[in-house]
Amino acid sequence: MATRAGFSMVELAVTVAIIGLLAAIGIPSWTQAQHRAKRAEVPGNVEGIRVAELAYYATFDTFVAEPAWYPADLTGSESDKQLRAWPELSAAGGFSQLGWAPFGSVRAAYSIPDGDEDSFEVQAVSDVDGDGDTALYWCTEAAACGWETGDENVF
Repeated sequence: MATRAGFSMVELAVTVAIIGLLAAIGIPSWTQAQHRAKRAEVPGNVEGIRVAELAYYATFDTFVAEPAWYPADLTGSESDKQLRAWPELSAAGGFSQLGWAPFGSVRAAYSIPDGDEDSFEVQAVSDVDGDGDTALYWCTEAAACGWETGDENVF
């Protein structure tokens, strides 16, 4: 009586199909989780800038505006898939007035386009998947915050 050793072609085909199905489901989920993790710096940094603005207002009775993006404008070929160094505090415009700088390098660009005697809005732009579609996170002095997105999946 002959003994059978190994797998048949049908068994191998079913195994390969199952592995392919699991990969098709798992890889996009993994990629989205990586993007969410890279974007996680944004709400914390924006909240830090908001608190620095409120402290500045308590001392000087006005808010700081900084319309330029720091560390750099993301429109164009540069994306924040890579970490970028924050400029020296003395070269960071309104952020140096506030005395705020992030801990380490960042993947988003930050700005305070609206800052005057009565209110301000902090904004952060992020493009962690590098496709040119950015996500904008904003927060006001009253802690009203939210995401505005292009095709960037932030959730």
